[in-house]
Amino acid sequence: MAIFSIKGACDLHIHTAPDIFERLADDVEVAEACRNAGMRAIVFKCHADTTMTRAWHTRRAVPGIKVFGGVVLNLNVGGINPAAADVALKLGAVEVWMPTYHSLAHYRETGKMGGYAHQGADVKAEYPVKPITILDENDRLIPEVEWVLKLVKGHNAILGTSHLSAHEALKLIEAGHEMGLERMLLTHPFFSPPSCTVEDIKRAVELGAFVEFCGGNALSPIPKPIALDLYKEALDAVGSGRCIISSDTGHPRKTLAPETLRMFAQALIFKGVAVRDIEAMLNYNYDKLLDLD
Repeated sequence: MAIFSIKGACDLHIHTAPDIFERLADDVEVAEACRNAGMRAIVFKCHADTTMTRAWHTRRAVPGIKVFGGVVLNLNVGGINPAAADVALKLGAVEVWMPTYHSLAHYRETGKMGGYAHQGADVKAEYPVKPITILDENDRLIPEVEWVLKLVKGHNAILGTSHLSAHEALKLIEAGHEMGLERMLLTHPFFSPPSCTVEDIKRAVELGAFVEFCGGNALSPIPKPIALDLYKEALDAVGSGRCIISSDTGHPRKTLAPETLRMFAQALIFKGVAVRDIEAMLNYNYDKLLDLD
């Protein structure tokens, strides 16, 4: 098997320092590594901080690669807070993520607010906090979500489902579809949460969403191992046209983004995914989600 080249690849999901968790490298170090590997665009994600201004400074420090950021609607910005989304988008955010480690689904999976079973938590018991759900007691989207959707649509940004449950994620995508959002993303569907099935993925694609397969999830057995065969099954079911590959790297137990992407690509090729499909998911399909001209 030939060594797969990630020249021209993009990555929508990289965690960098500074952060409340230990990270493998900082913004500039990651951008330099990705540029030197021939990648053309990356997006920083942080559970506890917005990253669009960090991306702005990184672009000035590291020419030769496009660097973007966004906002995660965790408790750090007030949860499902349209005002936080509004300002982030005006400052250049390319993606608005639903809650990650402050979501109700995350809490039910890990038993922690702001952390994982294998990592510490940022939320302490000394002050009152509640896990975030986007649904009310009647299983309908809360009004704040609809405002966020309108703002995302107005900026033609990406709406990421993040750590919502599979049920919540599909409800969100359905609402986005009805509103005419063009850039919706089912975030790492086989991670827990959302713990999607292949049928969930098919439904998301039918509703116009893209699907993000993260190499770092597949290649690290922590917090749970994910079989490579699941990714092959999903791609056989929906094709590669509305799928992308990201890394979800930054954790010290993983390699830097360029190598994680290459290793994941090699693994999928070994499983029988065509090279042209890998190239589409790492490169060309990103033109449908990011303005890269």
